Amino acid sequence: MDLKHLRSFVVLAEELHFGRAAHRLGLTQSALSQQLQKLEAVLEVQLLVRTSREVALTEAGMEFLEPALGALAAANRAYDSVADIKAGRAGRLRLGSLSAGMNGILAPILERYRVRMPTSIIEVHGSDSRSQERSLVAWELDAVVVRGLLDHSVIATIPLTEEKLVAFLPEGHPLADRPGVWLEELKDEHFVFWQRQRMTSFHDSVLKVCRAHGFEPNIQAYGDTLEAHLTLVAAGGVISLQSDMNTSIDRRGVRMVPVLDEDVRFNLWLAYLATKQTPALNAFLACVQEVLHHAPVPPVTA
Repeated sequence: MDLKHLRSFVVLAEELHFGRAAHRLGLTQSALSQQLQKLEAVLEVQLLVRTSREVALTEAGMEFLEPALGALAAANRAYDSVADIKAGRAGRLRLGSLSAGMNGILAPILERYRVRMPTSIIEVHGSDSRSQERSLVAWELDAVVVRGLLDHSVIATIPLTEEKLVAFLPEGHPLADRPGVWLEELKDEHFVFWQRQRMTSFHDSVLKVCRAHGFEPNIQAYGDTLEAHLTLVAAGGVISLQSDMNTSIDRRGVRMVPVLDEDVRFNLWLAYLATKQTPALNAFLACVQEVLHHAPVPPVTA
């Protein structure tokens, strides 16, 4: 199966228009049609339906799109790996992480990794736990920082840290100058929440602890990033419950107050493929253990 044909199919599936797809690919429409026909001949199935008015994916085309994307991603990773070796770089580390990991424990781990692997390329991708799980199993990521254990026998996990909650409040809020706040004190507040499909585990965990403390959050707004949450908080009228890993965030017009309840705790885990062995991943896992066991930072070598 020719990768050029896969690429053409994916672009066609995105555009659903032969003219636009051919322009993106730098091909004539005739050449693009020929590539699609060759791919369909190999698969012995029709992938797209073309009429005078529209282009649409067949059922087989819709099923084939995701593995085609995965195959192209794998080919790109293989190309990157060879390019890194040719350029004298010590591999490539692809990480996924929740914002809590990026704003907390991930930075000291990567600090050590840069000392240990100074010529390695690092990629960090932000996403929710379930998306990271899919990317990890597809070998698109080497390791991910997630909440909860992932349900795959090939995935190994390391407990990283325990999270608590903090409340981000608008400046001038009656609770903004307090050293801490009890969760039940927030029962009459208006909240900005994550969309469940964007941050499923955290959304459900926060709902669960609020209900356990006797109230249903009055959700008045949604944000799909931490920055969006803090913008809405700064605008006034809503508060946001977040991981205490995000206490490094300083936003004008927003005050952060710890939630004092001892039973409001979550876990952050590092997950990685137990069957995957690369120098970059092995070095990263060694750095994780050093941070967890408070080993001194190694000196920078020339």
